[in-house]
Amino acid sequence: EIARQVDFIIRNGLAPCLEFAPEECSFVDDVATVRFQGSTAGYYDNRYWTMWKLPMFGCTSSQEVLREVKECSMSYPGCYVRLAAFDSIKQVQVVSFIVHQPGAIAATTGAKEMKVWNPVDNKKFETFSYLPPLSDAEIARQVDFIIRNGLAPCLEFAPEECSFVADVATVRFQGSTAGYYDNRYWTMWKLPMFGCRSSQEV
Repeated sequence: EIARQVDFIIRNGLAPCLEFAPEECSFVDDVATVRFQGSTAGYYDNRYWTMWKLPMFGCTSSQEVLREVKECSMSYPGCYVRLAAFDSIKQVQVVSFIVHQPGAIAATTGAKEMKVWNPVDNKKFETFSYLPPLSDAEIARQVDFIIRNGLAPCLEFAPEECSFVADVATVRFQGSTAGYYDNRYWTMWKLPMFGCRSSQEV
């Protein structure tokens, strides 16, 4: 059934993506949200989960997605896993549903699997995904992909003490779930590299 959903996603030119979250951070909540009147749709906590690896741009088979679902759920058996799909034209998420509930699979690790940031009791960088340390050649391939897709590379930097996201200075009336946090913005190095044509420049 999941495969048929993924086939529909791929057939319509959408990009599948997996996200995961521990049970206590998986349900939407607004107990820490200040509302002056009413409780209609608006901001709420836990709407953003941690991304598993990168969006699967260019995915052509539902089996690729099912393998990633299995790997994610085995690596984080205490987490919910949801499948999302993005429309590159509308620039929005158009599909999202749960593909794994916690508690059924024992955790395993593999030497060849891509490293993924553990959201439980861990520091977090403001990045879209968490990759293992990359060699210059591997970084160059990432940059080549960026340039090939007409995107503008840009470098940012921060000292270690200001590099991890934190909410210790954020006023919350109750709870400390996902929302605003400090250190999401770093200092830009020079200017964005508009017109960049080579990974060697980066």
